[in-house]
Amino acid sequence: MSERDIYHEPPTRVLLRTADAYQTESMDEVTGYSDKLLSIVADYRNGGRPDGANAQAMVGKSKRGEVAFRLFARINPETRVIEAAGFKTRGCLAMTGCASATCAMIEGRTLEEALALTTDEVRAAVGGVPAGKANTLTFSVEAVRALVGDFLVREGADLAALDAAVPCSPYGVECLMCEHCSLRDTRNDLLMKSLEE
Repeated sequence: MSERDIYHEPPTRVLLRTADAYQTESMDEVTGYSDKLLSIVADYRNGGRPDGANAQAMVGKSKRGEVAFRLFARINPETRVIEAAGFKTRGCLAMTGCASATCAMIEGRTLEEALALTTDEVRAAVGGVPAGKANTLTFSVEAVRALVGDFLVREGADLAALDAAVPCSPYGVECLMCEHCSLRDTRNDLLMKSLEE
């Protein structure tokens, strides 16, 4: 039988920590964030799923630190106006700030108006983001696109109708930046369904 003591920690245990150990970048502080973005993060009011939510989306990435944005909305089926929007995020302050600003910006818009949202509008709404966090601006716009796509599919849209309303280039920069995209998953599900018929 071995004399090794497996029940106690050795006194000189080496602990290795990498930048991704806690899914954050090393030295990820508030330097480089605008005062406007920090004030949005400190006082956001649209976190979580709004009552009566009938559409949702998720976009993000996992490599070199997870950044994820889940977007929820209550959309009036008759007027196609986004009545309320909420979010859940993981990752960095920039994603939380951009998500909150995006929710505020799309509330009261029609689906067509929401699809017109640009990264420049989100950047202006948060007062800019650090250069290494620019992907959060793209995630914000792509989350809105995925939200609209989810709503349309829930209403019965097929792949052709989805492609017409929310066109997507699978090899475009935006699509490649989003490692995880519920709109891409929905498209794949609809494609598989059409192949089975």
